Amino acid sequence: MAANDENLDLEAERVYRLWKKGVHRRGISRRVGLTPDQVDRRLARARKNLGGDGLDDLRTDRESSLMDMITEAHKNLAKAETVAERNACIRTVADLQMKLAKLLGLEMPSKVTLEMEDALKLLHTQPDPVWGD
Repeated sequence: MAANDENLDLEAERVYRLWKKGVHRRGISRRVGLTPDQVDRRLARARKNLGGDGLDDLRTDRESSLMDMITEAHKNLAKAETVAERNACIRTVADLQMKLAKLLGLEMPSKVTLEMEDALKLLHTQPDPVWGD
């Protein structure tokens, strides 16, 4: 990777961090001295480096933000001095991990799972309406 590519990657990471903090494109443009088009290109580069693609950009943004928050919550947990502080940090980590699981489609309510299993059993015990077997 050329030095210029490394600089672009670093700039893209900086722009992306600002974007995740809620700074709009025009604000990022003013802060880092880029045109709005350059900001868009840096955001696209950062997402590409993270594995985001087209429609997955929003999901990539949310996933990255949640991972940042989980990291910070773990740092706070390590610094917690009281039981109440530790418990609050643990609840925060658990909540953030659940949100991440939902985002990634890893969490499915048990009722839905059972209903799907029952529907599959029913399908397998019924004769095929077309072929009759």
